[in-house]
Amino acid sequence: MTAGLFRSLAAAVALIGCAGGVAAQSGMESLGVSGTGLEGINVSGGGWSEWRNTDELLLFLVDVVTTLLLTAAIVYHPVRRRLAVSLASLRLPRLFFLYALVGMTVGFLVVQHGYIIGFVLFGIGALLRFRSKLDDPIDTVEMILVSVLGLCVGLDLPIMAILIGAVGWAVIWLSARMTPGEIALKAEDAAALNDALGRVTGALQERGWSIAATYRLNKTSSAEVVFLTSGSDTERDIENVLDDALSGAAVTWEVSF
Repeated sequence: MTAGLFRSLAAAVALIGCAGGVAAQSGMESLGVSGTGLEGINVSGGGWSEWRNTDELLLFLVDVVTTLLLTAAIVYHPVRRRLAVSLASLRLPRLFFLYALVGMTVGFLVVQHGYIIGFVLFGIGALLRFRSKLDDPIDTVEMILVSVLGLCVGLDLPIMAILIGAVGWAVIWLSARMTPGEIALKAEDAAALNDALGRVTGALQERGWSIAATYRLNKTSSAEVVFLTSGSDTERDIENVLDDALSGAAVTWEVSF
């Protein structure tokens, strides 16, 4: 009886294996790939000789410009510009442009150099999602971007990696020219809060920084000031400026970036 049960199980396993092979073959054929393996899939590039492929390079540049223009239309939509200004909203444009660049690059590589690249990138994304401890979304998207650069180099597409890296560098530089910050103030009474706000406003204007929004809660004698600084100032520089401005003020404060 045991032998009969074993033979039945073996037959079932063989049947499932055959069915799986047929399904896999059907799926590969539906994707335009012949054969039973991945040996027929070509995902390699042309190396440094890709400079001579002017049609592909021109198409890439056109796609980059189109992507950035469409993203700008969303980022700077009139409805979005009427929303409340916050530290998060001032950081979003950089994320939007970088994610748009990554999405366009993935699509371009898949179309031009093989769909299997898409599966590789999904695997990289899953690795970053579950194995990387990155709290800042900007750090996450920049890590995805450099993963795409490394993938391009590994696929013998160094010219494409250089172009993607150059565009990504430009987007990061342009979006970081103004560093957003938010300072939270809390005083014992309205007079102390007014004094602190006056000091902060004067310090920001003296450095040429701009105030994006000021939110004041009179009932709790607290306020939040959202501001933009020049990209050349580090977070430590900003903290030192605010520390000097609020020295001796009857207020507690905290700055966030």
